[in-house]
Amino acid sequence: MNKIVVTAGANASDIDVLACVVAYTELLKLEGKESVAIVPGSFTMSVPSSILAWNPVFEKTYSPTGNELFTVVDICDPEAFPKFVDIERMDEVYDHRAGHEDFWKNKIGDRAHIEMVGACGTLIWEEYKKRGFTETISSTSAKLLLASVVSNTLNFKVSFTSDRDREAYKELSIITGLGESWIENYFIEQEQTLLSDFKNYVSTDTKLFHTKSGDFVISQIELWDAQKVLSEKENEIVEAIGDLTQYPWILNIPSISQGFNYIYSTHTEAKKIIEEKLRLSFEGNIAKTAKLTMRKEIMKLLNNL
Repeated sequence: MNKIVVTAGANASDIDVLACVVAYTELLKLEGKESVAIVPGSFTMSVPSSILAWNPVFEKTYSPTGNELFTVVDICDPEAFPKFVDIERMDEVYDHRAGHEDFWKNKIGDRAHIEMVGACGTLIWEEYKKRGFTETISSTSAKLLLASVVSNTLNFKVSFTSDRDREAYKELSIITGLGESWIENYFIEQEQTLLSDFKNYVSTDTKLFHTKSGDFVISQIELWDAQKVLSEKENEIVEAIGDLTQYPWILNIPSISQGFNYIYSTHTEAKKIIEEKLRLSFEGNIAKTAKLTMRKEIMKLLNNL
């Protein structure tokens, strides 16, 4: 039986990546399969110290032997895979973003699970249910999956939150005992983590995309109270984006407690594109959305979808 390497994208790893890699590796082991969890890249602010204190088991790098199979979670774009992943030896793909469904359907058929839910963690929890392991999931994996659903849906406030995400949270909250007070504390800890190393965390979650509107850079930080952080750190944003400020760029800041986003940019062309595509108006370098809006939703608008 081939060892299965469970991994994710090559760049920054958020809580959804960590949860899905660790929990799915555990599920495979519960089924008696040899598996290893590889979480590449630096952690985003969605993985503060309290999450790592749950002691998830994973490795950061992997040296392929040529005999293993690969399962990739929370990503389906082959160009974003770690270099050690051989797409000719793919076992499964799990993701909640559109764009590569046909590619993977033609390559691995029904072993491609690309479904439009709020968090990839929801898909992994549903696999536990399908395979009959809900009562044997570890406390660590259950808590990680719950955190991934809460984080990716911004506490169920973003428009792409599905009933499946809400059901997953309901079931996992019973298993973990993590309630509403934990959610607020989690997002507040993220803020504190961000403030401790602002430039690094913004830089870590800054990505260049090739869109139908041209090359465009979107950085994102999700905060409980973005107004406070923005007022304190505005003068550090351009430096944090770094060399990518040569492209049209924005910093997208969902403010969870306020229920809308701040979009920050000093780039004239980027402001014009965002005003046209999102139908917003900038006052100085800041625009506000009417509702919480995640990066992948902005990407759809930039791609005229």
